[in-house]
Amino acid sequence: MNRFGSLAPLVAGLLALGVSLVAPTAEAQKLELGAHADVMTGIEGGGTGYAAGVRRARTTLRLGVFGFIDESPENILEASAIAEIEPTASVGADLRYIRLVADVFAFHAGAVGIIAPRHMVGVTLGAAYRIPLGEVLALSVGPTFNLYFLGSDLPNSNVLWQGMLQGGVRVSF
Repeated sequence: MNRFGSLAPLVAGLLALGVSLVAPTAEAQKLELGAHADVMTGIEGGGTGYAAGVRRARTTLRLGVFGFIDESPENILEASAIAEIEPTASVGADLRYIRLVADVFAFHAGAVGIIAPRHMVGVTLGAAYRIPLGEVLALSVGPTFNLYFLGSDLPNSNVLWQGMLQGGVRVSF
């Protein structure tokens, strides 16, 4: 039997312990959170009869939270409560995937729904230019396009589209 055979596991263990004590520790991925407040208005269309033609869209407030993993800050998930405040009031929600490009251009796609007093469900697509105001604060402005295709609040069961200009503020925690 090799006289160093019984020492090999001990030396390997001590070497592994030494390397682990000297090597820098890796941090786990961290979830970064923030909040936003936006206002939107624009034009809409898609109905027939009383709803025919293009008209001013409902002014909408969006309040919500967003999150991303610190190792991938360009991939953001955002959930928002929606309040349409005029000409009639309604409430809803949206969920968006946002892709940040060059730290100032954000493109989003997601689902949007109005749930009361009647419901509509659809998709949302858009873009925004972000103006950083320090490390944690940014203003954003850009177009948003909503397409509602399912629900009891659609004019004569037609698809309703909205072209909106959205502006707001974002705060990272």
